[in-house]
Amino acid sequence: MKNKCLLLAIYGLFVCSLSFGQDSILRLGVIVDCRTANSNLLTEGVLKEVRTLLKSNFEVILENKDILYSDCNVDMAKSNLDLLLQDDRIDIILGVDAIGSHVIASNGPYKKPALACITINPQVQKLPLSKKGTSGVKNLSYIVLPYSPQRDLEVFQDMVDFKNIGIILDEATFNSIPSLPQFLVSSLNSLGTKHKFIFAKSDIDAMLNDITNDLDAIYYLPSDQLTLESQKKLIEGVNNKGIPSFSLLGRSDVQSGVLAGIAPKSNAGRLIRRIALNIQRMANGENAGNMAVALSQKEELVINMATARQIDYSPDWDILSEALQINELREDVDRRVNIYSVIAEGLEKNLDIVIAKKDVAFSREEVNVAKSASLPQLDVSASHSLLDNNTAVISNGQNPQHKGNASSSLSQVIYSEQVSANRDIQQILLRGVEASLQAQSLDIIFDVSNAYLGLLRTKTAEKIQKQNLELTRKNLELARVSNSIGESGPSDLYRWQSEISTAKANLLNATAQRIQAELALNQLVYRPINEPFITEEVDITDPRLVINDQRVGKYINNPRDFYVYADFLVEETMRNLPTLRKLSFDISAQERSRTLARRNLYAPTIALSGGTNYELYRGGAGTEIPVEFGSPNDLNWSLGVGASLPIFTGGQRKAQYQQAKIQTEILNTTKENLERQFEQQTRSALENVRASFRNIELTKDAELAASKNFELIQDSYSKGAVTITQLLDAQNAAISAQLNSANAVYIFMIDMFGMGRSTGQYYVLFTEEQKVDYAARLKEYYESK
Repeated sequence: MKNKCLLLAIYGLFVCSLSFGQDSILRLGVIVDCRTANSNLLTEGVLKEVRTLLKSNFEVILENKDILYSDCNVDMAKSNLDLLLQDDRIDIILGVDAIGSHVIASNGPYKKPALACITINPQVQKLPLSKKGTSGVKNLSYIVLPYSPQRDLEVFQDMVDFKNIGIILDEATFNSIPSLPQFLVSSLNSLGTKHKFIFAKSDIDAMLNDITNDLDAIYYLPSDQLTLESQKKLIEGVNNKGIPSFSLLGRSDVQSGVLAGIAPKSNAGRLIRRIALNIQRMANGENAGNMAVALSQKEELVINMATARQIDYSPDWDILSEALQINELREDVDRRVNIYSVIAEGLEKNLDIVIAKKDVAFSREEVNVAKSASLPQLDVSASHSLLDNNTAVISNGQNPQHKGNASSSLSQVIYSEQVSANRDIQQILLRGVEASLQAQSLDIIFDVSNAYLGLLRTKTAEKIQKQNLELTRKNLELARVSNSIGESGPSDLYRWQSEISTAKANLLNATAQRIQAELALNQLVYRPINEPFITEEVDITDPRLVINDQRVGKYINNPRDFYVYADFLVEETMRNLPTLRKLSFDISAQERSRTLARRNLYAPTIALSGGTNYELYRGGAGTEIPVEFGSPNDLNWSLGVGASLPIFTGGQRKAQYQQAKIQTEILNTTKENLERQFEQQTRSALENVRASFRNIELTKDAELAASKNFELIQDSYSKGAVTITQLLDAQNAAISAQLNSANAVYIFMIDMFGMGRSTGQYYVLFTEEQKVDYAARLKEYYESK
């Protein structure tokens, strides 16, 4: 008896295993409103999701003959519903559009499960709704879309305060569901606005003609009549008219050019997922009438800032603080810059550079002034004299009443230590001013590159703060779900709402810092302070970077070689730094001043001088010269050489010599001190480069690890397995790691330019000829060690 029972049990298990191993057939029938390019998009999405969901238990079949089109007619939809109800092959009936869904949801009970996928409002459409939030009708379930036209219109009016709005929708839906236009009209009347219904059609130009000048807003409802191309053309046409627009579908349409919407992009996926889950439950024998009809609505105000700029619309600050902004950074500007172009622009236009160049020009003229003192000096003059009559008469012809003279004077320094020294000193000082210009250029390159890289850092920080705000909003939704099913309390909701406010504040600060960085860069390159521009990211693989040039890189692959390279850079610093060169010129000028002070003790000044005087005319009283006085020459001239030497100046010359000597010693000590400082700066700058370069890879690893950890913690939080504190810690760690990773590249680039400033040369700006020369000097240096 026991053996017989055992055999029966084994046989039963065998039969069961065969039963569960065999896929069951699940055949669907679908009612589609119209034959359009988009008519089967939802059907295809649902079919793919259902097959994925049920693949272990059912073979889901949907044949073309079981997709029935209603030609946008409510009576045809009813006939198609009857056909599918009478077809014993069909297991589940779906209405995937508004008309078919309305027909299915308005009737019942049914002998087989039927699901209306697209309904708007059960009260407005007069659909059956139990206190439990189900249809309460056997084999009937419907899904209320996670969209609210009334809420859309309220938000839209807060944004633009429209008075007369155009509603774009399908004519068939309008006529087949009379309660829908009534619902829209009621919502608009509550806002105190006028309206105009505009039916979607293939002739987009005709639709645009229906959008008259009296309309100050457009509201898009979904339409199967519009292909993606025609919808794009319609949106462009509305934007070209400068009319603000809003879409029921929210983010997906906003990304296509609509101004704004509040429905998140995830709504379409959530709808498809809910349809598939309902089909799964129906396939497993659950009564469709007991399935919840509501699909929770989510809000996410999204604004297309490119569209806002196109239509000259500027949202107020409160709206901007709430909204997710796409296309915020302008792409419609001609000025596009990268780090090399802004450096070139800074070197050309920066006002500090302009001033430094004028200083050089001024110093050149100072040299010319100094040289002029050693060149011949020639003066010419003419005069007319008038004497009173009595004086002229008694002058015996020496001073007539009217007399005209022309004269000239010539001088030439033959030897003057003062003149020679001044000329020499001014030439030396000119070279010092030229070195100052080079130092100013190095400073401008450093300042502009830092400003540009700082701007990129602020843009990255702004982007990450936006991502943080989105993550926080998503976590708030997870908390809402957890709260609704009792896995968490309201405290989580309050905490996430607080975190959203903090995230908005952080984003606001990041945006302000980005704008300030843009203004600072424009100031440095002498552009209009608020002129917009588009930046290009830096590339760590740029072959212009010294780390990517094997002619240099091969010498710094280990610690020993690295520190030999540091010694080489110190020598380059002493050779290249304009500050040290200027100081050397200052020392030379001071030594020449000391030589002047010493020679002034014994060296005379020798000069040649001469002149002419010619009487042009004479007239009036006293013109005649008595015979006994003789007639003077009309032309007189003189020529002489003179020398002068101060004998006693109260000790001034000796004191000046001592001053020049002391000043020279001060400058030499200053140079020695600066050389030590610059050596320390060069070695420190190289260490910064080494550390920041290695930090790039480390921060990338940290970012990846923190991101994976956050995803795991977030998933666990959605399942109620971890606390909000753990998720917040993980999120903050992920954001911090992301910022560190992004900043690592910019910090490295800043350190690279810092090393260039310390050494007095920027390898990244070298010509190929300069790089070859640099590599040759480096090779020679290593071979000498």
